[in-house]
Amino acid sequence: MSSKPRYRSLRGMPDTLPEDAAIIHWMEDKARNVFRTFGYTEIRPPLLEETEVFTRSIGEDTDIVEKEMYSFTDRGGKNVSLRPEGTASIIRAYIEHGWHNTADLVKLYYIGPMFRGERPQKGRLRQFHQIGAEAIGGKDPYIDAELIFSLDMLLSDLKVSGFTILLNSLGCGRDRAGYKKALAGYLAGKSSGLCADCRRRVGTNVLRVLDCKRKECKSVVKEAPDILEHLCDGCRGDYETLKSVLTDMGVPFREKRDMVRGLDYYTGIIFEVVHPLLGAQDAIAAGGRYEDLTKQMGGPDVGATGYAVGVERLLLAVDRKDVRLDPPGLLVIPVDKESRPEAFRVTNRLRLEGVPCEMDYYGRSFKGQMRKAHKERRKFVVIMGEQEVKSGKLLLKVMENGEQKALSFEKAVKYLKRVKQT
Repeated sequence: MSSKPRYRSLRGMPDTLPEDAAIIHWMEDKARNVFRTFGYTEIRPPLLEETEVFTRSIGEDTDIVEKEMYSFTDRGGKNVSLRPEGTASIIRAYIEHGWHNTADLVKLYYIGPMFRGERPQKGRLRQFHQIGAEAIGGKDPYIDAELIFSLDMLLSDLKVSGFTILLNSLGCGRDRAGYKKALAGYLAGKSSGLCADCRRRVGTNVLRVLDCKRKECKSVVKEAPDILEHLCDGCRGDYETLKSVLTDMGVPFREKRDMVRGLDYYTGIIFEVVHPLLGAQDAIAAGGRYEDLTKQMGGPDVGATGYAVGVERLLLAVDRKDVRLDPPGLLVIPVDKESRPEAFRVTNRLRLEGVPCEMDYYGRSFKGQMRKAHKERRKFVVIMGEQEVKSGKLLLKVMENGEQKALSFEKAVKYLKRVKQT
């Protein structure tokens, strides 16, 4: 029989194996705690949306829409797409459910998979996961500061060190129009030094040239006009307020004046979190303000801001030594065949009390079961033999030091619950 598997996971869509899934679950729990602290509530939008939800929001000329979306026509003839990002779905839900009629500021977070058909590499997958937050209904730069502070707090809670928060502002629509004109003029005489994609972008979406990772394009835009010099008084004031508030809160940041975002809906303040361990794909998180998106999608003219954290990239930046995961549950060990029925009853009684535990079903000897418990790093075992069956007590053994305690079921449960808290 061939050892080669008949079926494999699709390229760029790997299995998340138990050891990584446990750490991701820990990260998600930390995120939920942070969001709860800041007054955010969870939303779970669908994986599929009408394609226009994304083309209208992300932008027709973006790489995501042009090259990367998983789109198809469903049985009803409707063009639908797997979501490539979370914000568009959140805004669609905000409008659909009329939340602007019931609350000034709607604060939501989401956790889940996204899909983009791009070339898989370290930190970049075709199915990936994001933790995101959106604040919809306000234009105060203090809201942006709150979001960035929540992101800084989340990364600190996850013991991520060495990251840098980058800031910039794209300005309002009028600011961007003036800057695009100045940038296109600057690039007009330098198109021969750009890659083929960027030569095309000069005429379609010139800001995307600033985001190109090709060495030759980076060299060309090094002396490009400064976008902050094209901000109106209002946008400049918001940007300066944000910097002042973050400084006051002790949140370190660095300005990056050539930073843009890959999604067309961003306006005003934008930010990224980068980490040196990730190499070329160094962004752990990114976000910013999108003042016009709700109105573009048929809703009210309200401000909004948000960010998303790449879970798989965050996994690369987390120091696993700092991750405290729950140890495996105890192992109930029947000494002999006659003890198995009572051992099975005890196992399930412990589960009903909320004590994680398992039992061996492979007929191993007592020594074999003890070796299994040691190999799996179990903190405790419960040994069930003839004496324990007759007395109704549990022989609890601490694997670390070999200490044994004969306890009633009730006392064993209390002890196990107590030591779990320490």
